[in-house]
Amino acid sequence: MRQTENGAPPPRRWQLLSYGDPCADIVLAAERPPELGGKVLGRPLGVLAGGTTANVACAAARLGLRSAVYGRTGADPHGDLLRASFEQFGVDHGCLRRDAGEASASAIVIVAPGGEKSVIYQPMAAAPPDPLELAEAVARAELVYAMPYGLEEFDLLSTLARRHGALVAIDLEAAVAPDVPAMRLRASRADIVFFNQAGFEAGTGMAPGETAMRAVLALGPRLVVVSMGAAGAMAASAGDFASQDAFPATVVDTAGAGDSFNAAFLAAWRGGADLARALRFACAAASCTVAALGARTALPARAAVEAVLAREAGGTPARTTAPAAAGSGA
Repeated sequence: MRQTENGAPPPRRWQLLSYGDPCADIVLAAERPPELGGKVLGRPLGVLAGGTTANVACAAARLGLRSAVYGRTGADPHGDLLRASFEQFGVDHGCLRRDAGEASASAIVIVAPGGEKSVIYQPMAAAPPDPLELAEAVARAELVYAMPYGLEEFDLLSTLARRHGALVAIDLEAAVAPDVPAMRLRASRADIVFFNQAGFEAGTGMAPGETAMRAVLALGPRLVVVSMGAAGAMAASAGDFASQDAFPATVVDTAGAGDSFNAAFLAAWRGGADLARALRFACAAASCTVAALGARTALPARAAVEAVLAREAGGTPARTTAPAAAGSGA
């Protein structure tokens, strides 16, 4: 690797590379999702740029990180929408391939009163990445972020990241790792593992807590983070554990809140924050994101997050404890 005058390697082009296809969200408002075989009345709220890993790249860019995306869109109007959104947020999309004859990934998002959502996701047809192109992209990143549905594809990504000295962060929702074996295989190949509460319970068979999170740490990652919506969040490393209450928020739409939380945690932690401060920063960012319709509409800049932290400085601080003995059962 090329070195600078003082012998240190030069900074990599991107601080965060999000891996995965972006998604066009077709958003509807309804009193509730339909039951199986049922029907409900809805009204259209728009077609918005989304996709979990793509949202993380945009959220990280808003917080000042050099961010990029690696994936595909179709050669269709949704693809144009997705690329325009990356340009708006300053996310490098030079590694985003346009596939002629394919439809971009899309999702039907049903938003209920109170902001909770239900999602039906339609991915693009599977297409393995080019190993040489992917290796070139990963070599330019400090950290690679993925939602690892396909284990073989994720194995390649993780192997390349470790070869090139990049950290691997993953998001394990219940749809990604619906049981303990699936969770174990993925967590063992990552450095940082994010869960929401449902994903943690599906992947470990346990409720979130220090003992259960240390069981996941025993699989190999250096950090485990669990977001729990209005109940706050927890994070654990080998030598630390912290929990944080959620910040007060007016909830319009919860879409993108978890992605904003994950990006903000990474931005704070990579900037030198300990677990307690990173959790506090991430919860503050998520409280901003839910205030508007759409996953990216209210993604906050760093100044907005700092304003929330200053306003809530007299509130409940993060709770930190000494590490407990590692548990089992994950």
